[in-house]
Amino acid sequence: MRGTYRGVRQSCVQYNMLLRSFLFGFVCAVLYWAARIHLNTPQFINDLGGLSAFLGVFGTLYGILAAFVVFEVWSQYNRISALIGKEAQALEQLFRLSLYFRDPEFTQRIEQGIREYIEYIVEGKFRLLAQGKRNAKSGLALRKISEVIQSVDFDDDHDSIVFEQIVEHYGELALLRTERTNESRNRLPRFLKYFIYLASSFALVTFLLMPFEVAFYGLFSAFVIGFLQAMVFQLIEELDNPFKGSMQLTTQPYEMALKHIEEDYN
Repeated sequence: MRGTYRGVRQSCVQYNMLLRSFLFGFVCAVLYWAARIHLNTPQFINDLGGLSAFLGVFGTLYGILAAFVVFEVWSQYNRISALIGKEAQALEQLFRLSLYFRDPEFTQRIEQGIREYIEYIVEGKFRLLAQGKRNAKSGLALRKISEVIQSVDFDDDHDSIVFEQIVEHYGELALLRTERTNESRNRLPRFLKYFIYLASSFALVTFLLMPFEVAFYGLFSAFVIGFLQAMVFQLIEELDNPFKGSMQLTTQPYEMALKHIEEDYN
């Protein structure tokens, strides 16, 4: 049921992005027509050669910049999503390792620590990370798990081997959390974001004032440029901060890990 809801939500998000882009493209086409009528842009048809050369150079540079920015934010979005999944799996694996330890009380305390850690994450829903801040409560909960591991006593080789595995896995879990937190707080430099928006505005204005001899080609070009730029803007804004907006990442992997612990091992 949750998976179906998530699929429907993603479809609605994609539909809304396309709809906004179409509307922006339509507005650009209207602006092109208004400029053609009131500024009589076809009279500059003799300057089309110079404008084409300018757009060739500017368009190449702008295309490289836009592709780089979109690739960067998309890659970061995917990295954070992958780290969230790995961290949730690592929590579940830590609990599974505790089952090999011949101390039911230790396993119970590990489960309580994992549950508390996940509950703090689910409760916060990454709101602090959306603001570029750490979740101190979940950090303290993870530290409590380490205290449980440090306080354990064992007196045979079997538990000694299991303990080494648990300590090693906890270290990997802590590193995953640190990496996930650091990646989640990274944002595009504000100057770079403003620069690409300014460059996009220059490109759009240039196309709106282009002296097309045939009006249809001008309308079509203005619509396409507006549509593409709206899609680029939305992707940058949505992916740069993956914890807010219509494409935000959720705490579902942690909830599923806790559900597996409760249902599959108890």
